[in-house]
Amino acid sequence: MAARLMHDSMGRRLRRPYHWTAFAAIFLALVTTLLGVRAGFAVHAASVPLPYEVTVQIKGKQDFNITQEHVDAELAAHPVRSSQPLTLILVDRWLTGDEKLRGEIPDNQIIISSKLDNLETKDTDVEERFSGVALARNLAGSDDAHTDLSYDIEKAFTKNVSVGHGSKAVVAAAHTASVVLDRSATSSVIFWFSVVGLSAMLTAAFLVPALRFRSRWESRHRRLAVAQRKLARVVLDLEALEATYAATEASRRPEGFTSAWTQLQKLSLNAARNEDPLVGALFDREQCLGKETGEKLAAFEATTRKLTGLADSLMGAGSVHARLAGTGSTFDKLSSPINDAATALLIRLEGAPGKMVAGADLAALREALGTLLDAAQGDIEQIDAAQAWSAAEEQLSGIAQRLIRQLRRYPHGKRPPIPEVGAEHNQLRSTLGLAPVSQHGALHQLHVANSVARSILGDTLSADQKQKPNAQQESLPARLLAKLAQARPHGKDEPGKLGRAKIIGLLAVLLCASLIAAGIIVYSVTKKPQATYDGSGQGMVLEFDDKAGLIDEAEIRRYMEEDFEVEQHLLVAVRDAESYLELRNRDGSEYRESTPQSVRQAIWRIKNEYKDRMDPVSQELPENLTIIPLLITDEGKGIMPGLISGAVISGTASWGSTSGWEYGSIYESRYPSMEVAHAAEDFATVLKRAGYEEPDYNATLLFWILTFMFFFTVLNLIQLVQYLLGATSRFNRFSRGSRSLEQARRRLERLALGLDDSQINAVAVLGASESGHADEAGQRLFERALMMAWREAEELSTMSLSERLGSGYAARADHLQRLVALLDERDADVAKRARDLVLASRGAGGDAPQPVVLPGQQ
Repeated sequence: MAARLMHDSMGRRLRRPYHWTAFAAIFLALVTTLLGVRAGFAVHAASVPLPYEVTVQIKGKQDFNITQEHVDAELAAHPVRSSQPLTLILVDRWLTGDEKLRGEIPDNQIIISSKLDNLETKDTDVEERFSGVALARNLAGSDDAHTDLSYDIEKAFTKNVSVGHGSKAVVAAAHTASVVLDRSATSSVIFWFSVVGLSAMLTAAFLVPALRFRSRWESRHRRLAVAQRKLARVVLDLEALEATYAATEASRRPEGFTSAWTQLQKLSLNAARNEDPLVGALFDREQCLGKETGEKLAAFEATTRKLTGLADSLMGAGSVHARLAGTGSTFDKLSSPINDAATALLIRLEGAPGKMVAGADLAALREALGTLLDAAQGDIEQIDAAQAWSAAEEQLSGIAQRLIRQLRRYPHGKRPPIPEVGAEHNQLRSTLGLAPVSQHGALHQLHVANSVARSILGDTLSADQKQKPNAQQESLPARLLAKLAQARPHGKDEPGKLGRAKIIGLLAVLLCASLIAAGIIVYSVTKKPQATYDGSGQGMVLEFDDKAGLIDEAEIRRYMEEDFEVEQHLLVAVRDAESYLELRNRDGSEYRESTPQSVRQAIWRIKNEYKDRMDPVSQELPENLTIIPLLITDEGKGIMPGLISGAVISGTASWGSTSGWEYGSIYESRYPSMEVAHAAEDFATVLKRAGYEEPDYNATLLFWILTFMFFFTVLNLIQLVQYLLGATSRFNRFSRGSRSLEQARRRLERLALGLDDSQINAVAVLGASESGHADEAGQRLFERALMMAWREAEELSTMSLSERLGSGYAARADHLQRLVALLDERDADVAKRARDLVLASRGAGGDAPQPVVLPGQQ
């Protein structure tokens, strides 16, 4: 960021301040870029095969039909790859303590003992006595990790063996080892998206305060520059003002004129003294946006505005008192509101029904208005122009009072409010030696007459339609936008205690909402598939090997509450429990138990009875076939020792409980069909979990990353809306009041295009009549008001959206609409009276009046 250099009045260099969050945002932007590149590589790596293939070795004589040839064939069909070289060795011996507990085996090796139970011996000198898995120490970072990883690999082997697998159980253990020992970075899209998103949101969170600091500083700097220009203008005009003051004779200087001059000198001196400290504070990093600096800037602005008003009043009043050029323009400022009010009253009353007001009174009103406007010309040779104008104003006030007395005889409704008189108007009157506007003045009386006439006749002018006494209740979105865009008063750049408490409360609510949203997402992406209990056995094809006909298919399906996503054949093999299991009574219990060896032998015995359904080489069942052994006791109870399946579960998925295989636990149920249904339901749930892999990232870390990403995302969106609402833009055509503003601009364009026609009607036609001096002088005020309306419309059209949402914009837009409507009414009234005058003139002498086309008519 290039430093913007400026200088104060003493020539000292000033450096524009920057907020520290701008530099933090730049640093975080670089971090975000690096994270984005890293995320791209990580996600791309997911589509590239892992570099190493797991080697599996079979040593010794193995049970479960496991041979090196069968394993190699299975690996050829389903190769296992890993992120690091791994060698898995299945041995037919027990493991030593050093191998199992301390991992003292060659690096990158995994040794699995096919012995399913520890060696039961009292000889402590026997080293090889442990079943399970030995994991090389270099593959685990800590003792806890070593234990957990060994357990996962062991369970992958034993649980697949427990459902009748041989070589597939070894390959499943190899696949599980490759998954749990994967050292590569996570390739989860949602994880990397969250990380990069959080970094980006943090960047924005630091960038937005920097931009707000810059915007607020530039706003204060612009305000200071405007105030400095006003002060410079007054200082440059001081000599001219002093000359004007000196040219006025002491006897002709009113008290208000002298007081204004003294006040101008004092204020300009104080403003000049306060300018340099204020500039220094604005360019100081610690003070530039402080409350004290804001108050000083607001006071400096108020002083310069007052100086400008005083200077304008003194310049105008001085030209009057010293009988200099410019007297007319000074009195035009006083006459303009009176002319507007009188013109509106004339238009109202001329369109009134019957003889509500005498025509002579209307003519007198127009004549008095002409006299006032003539006095406003300010002839510099006149001894006392202010007295002449004051006398004309008094005459106009008397006529207005007479009209009010006539109008009050008629019934009327509620009178509209009377507009207030601005402070600038009274300031100018004071410097001219005139009394402030009172209830007996012409301006107040004309406003009262307009109010009474409007209460009787209704809204007869188009300007009346623009006045809305009661603003409609705005919609909730509009109020929220207005609240967001609301600017703080001068000197109040920071919120108060109540405002700060509201902000803290809203941030707390936002944080809670972010926690909830992050929790929902993390739960949905990391949860394990669970039983739904809302199925009916869809996708299940039942087969029965039940010679005695003890099992009913309809009853099994009646108990089913799960469905299979892929069609599965379930073969229910009904056998005699006493012939297949070694059963014995528990001491002190009515229930019986078996042994792990008996359960294992029963499962493999039943599997071997279906060699015709197995693969002739690998001796494995098809993947879509599962045998459910159901052992019926002499009492007719059913025992489910376990499943025999062709499906393979590996990785971090699980077969569920295999307590019968591991501990010999059995349960004799009086409802065999229900036991079959429950076994089928458990198998359906197992298949749902078959494709599940636990995330390779920390779910807690993802939760907090998502929480703060959501938090900063919403926070940044709110700040972005505030920034956009405060930005000056030209795309405000759809904002509040834009339609009425465009309508006012179109009417102004039409009035400007018809200005030549209006001048002909008011000056050449009506001005040539005996009472036409009011119209001729009124044309000058009309053109000045038209120019002011143009400037106001241009300024309103360039206001920002936040300024348009404020109440000040609405008031200014309504005022512009009323002004344009009044100008339109006046222009139409002049054209109508000019046409009537010409028609009347052409009918003089007995000639039949002919149609006349005046300028501006078609």
